[in-house]
Amino acid sequence: MAKKSDGGGIQQAAGLIRYFDEESEASWKISPTKVYMACILLGGFFYLVNEGVVQAIINIFS
Repeated sequence: MAKKSDGGGIQQAAGLIRYFDEESEASWKISPTKVYMACILLGGFFYLVNEGVVQAIINIFS
């Protein structure tokens, strides 16, 4: 039987590491704190909508 060749495995991995390691200067920089705060605020908003609080506030001003 013919022997299987594993040629290029390390080279392919090195190329992926080099690709994902580079950062563009034009890309957005978002800190983890901003992501956590956005998730908490969005979750809180949907919770208030589900409980009817947002609709009650809208009805006060209508």
